[in-house]
Amino acid sequence: MRSLTKIYGLTTVSAALAVAPAASAQEATFSQTCQYFGGPPKPEPLGDREGHSLSSVDVSCSVTSGPLAGGVGTGAVVSEFDGPNGVLLMGGGVIRKPGATLVYELTEQKIALIITGGKVTGSTINGRGKNLLGTGGAASLTGKTFSFTIKPAQMGQYIIETTYD
Repeated sequence: MRSLTKIYGLTTVSAALAVAPAASAQEATFSQTCQYFGGPPKPEPLGDREGHSLSSVDVSCSVTSGPLAGGVGTGAVVSEFDGPNGVLLMGGGVIRKPGATLVYELTEQKIALIITGGKVTGSTINGRGKNLLGTGGAASLTGKTFSFTIKPAQMGQYIIETTYD
């Protein structure tokens, strides 16, 4: 169960800040390192059927590449799970850097837990989103859509790789 809790945390948290964008049209990709507030989230069984649960997390990210490198993001993600498969219910956040602010929403996220020998050993996470508002150095990103993938990093952290459409 401890492994499952860690993976739930990775999957729901990571998605939240998948959007810290590259602030120029020339940079179509960027990455960030993220973690969750208050430790890994615990899946909350909904009680209506076996394996049906909810995960709600708050996240913090550091933009590690692109024009907003050095920026900081905060966000929230709520995901629904049916056994090892999860989907986004809602998510979004804000990226801030001196001279630039970006507000985004996640529009889709799919999570597939990898189970080996009855234990969760990894996950596959990807999704899509849209920038709702950009100001200053991020103004040109308003309205842009993106896709993202999430990869585990060191304990309690993950890397989000984002590509603009």
